[in-house]
Amino acid sequence: MLWLYLYFPRLQLETQEPDNSLPLGIVDERDNRLVQLNETAKNQGVTHGMGLATAAALCPTIQLLPLKESMAQRRIEELAQGLYDLSGDISPDTPEGLWLGATRMVKYHNGFDNYCKSIRRFLERQNLTCQLGAGTSPLSARLLAKAGAPLSDQPDALARAYRQCSLALTDLPLSTREHLHRLGIQTMAGLLALPLKDLSRRFDAELAQYVGRLTGQLPHPLPFFQPPDTFRRHRELPHELETTQRLMPWVERLLAELEAFLQAREQVVKRVELRLYPREGEPTALTIGAARGESRAEHWLSLTELTLERQPLNAPVVALALSARELLPRPKDTGDCLDPHSTAKLSSDQLVALLQARLGEDRVRRLAVQEDFRPEKATVERDPLSRAERFPDSPPPPSLRPGFLLDAPQPCRQPLEIVYGPERIATGWWDQQPQVRDYYIARNKDGQWCWVFREPQQSGWFMQGYFA
Repeated sequence: MLWLYLYFPRLQLETQEPDNSLPLGIVDERDNRLVQLNETAKNQGVTHGMGLATAAALCPTIQLLPLKESMAQRRIEELAQGLYDLSGDISPDTPEGLWLGATRMVKYHNGFDNYCKSIRRFLERQNLTCQLGAGTSPLSARLLAKAGAPLSDQPDALARAYRQCSLALTDLPLSTREHLHRLGIQTMAGLLALPLKDLSRRFDAELAQYVGRLTGQLPHPLPFFQPPDTFRRHRELPHELETTQRLMPWVERLLAELEAFLQAREQVVKRVELRLYPREGEPTALTIGAARGESRAEHWLSLTELTLERQPLNAPVVALALSARELLPRPKDTGDCLDPHSTAKLSSDQLVALLQARLGEDRVRRLAVQEDFRPEKATVERDPLSRAERFPDSPPPPSLRPGFLLDAPQPCRQPLEIVYGPERIATGWWDQQPQVRDYYIARNKDGQWCWVFREPQQSGWFMQGYFA
């Protein structure tokens, strides 16, 4: 079987701090040695495995961040989720890479080169440094990826390539490698010259097992990744961010990943949740809605900016997370795709989403007709884009109703010309709010059309509203 290994030598560094203008390094605090470096630090003489004192002497301006394997694990799982559309057999290798079962995918992508090009295009969008290696076993693919060997799908060429690799690139313990070095064995070729039975007799079982799995003589079972049904991304920041302006580039990166996630599945979401984690205390959760669903990052970005304008940061942020749970099928595009001169217009859905982001969801409502003949209860507030609930067996309300109702009926003492009426409304006995009124359409001295009423056995007229 053919395997592809994706090796990320700077995974945490490029996830946590993508800016390469300053010398940066990741430190393993267990032995205080550098395990990841950017190009700026390398250009100043800093190397992998170097101690902190030596690195500081060579590069006084280097910035150091602690190694966090939990961050690498989350990022590896995110990459596996993004690659699932390109390769079905994926096995995470935390904290530095991924295995891809390539045999079936090569046929699906019409060739090994096309398959590798699809993988590279995905990686370019992630802005991550990655070395690809192919092999006939998972361990040989990982070894050749770390060695930076040329890609090939020919078993003989792959076997010759990994035989030339240094033992320093293998996963063998340092004590085993030093033992082999004292015996004059420094490459895989020298190690493979020894029969597997001799290795089992002269060394511990771990070395023989490694060689057997590398060459394919022993099986190497791997757990395969199963993608979740929801989207979630978490990022720990390299330093505290105190302003919305400095936070937005990080939000924009997460929204770009959300867009790629949704477009690959031809889905949209109505709501996303942005969580901002302070150094101390509980995180701030911001829910951002998009009426009937959206997938484009630029649209979510504008809504997020409006939401953060309404709810500015009240504490410095050290991490953030973006999640979307309710995934919906993408609605059909009703735009005119044949008109080259057509311009994008702000739809009613987008307008509602912008207003809700700026003012708050509870402040943007619409009026809907309710099956009640009492004017004060004939309309109710609803979600701006929800459908009005109707009862099929109930009669529709009368159509002769004014477009403007007063908040409460007002006594009317001006002369009126009755044009239509009376219309008796006698209702409300079921909810202990009975109402018996005779309504008229009238015109006042100024020519306005009014909706007025009087109650039986009561004196005086009352103004309910005005017609447009």
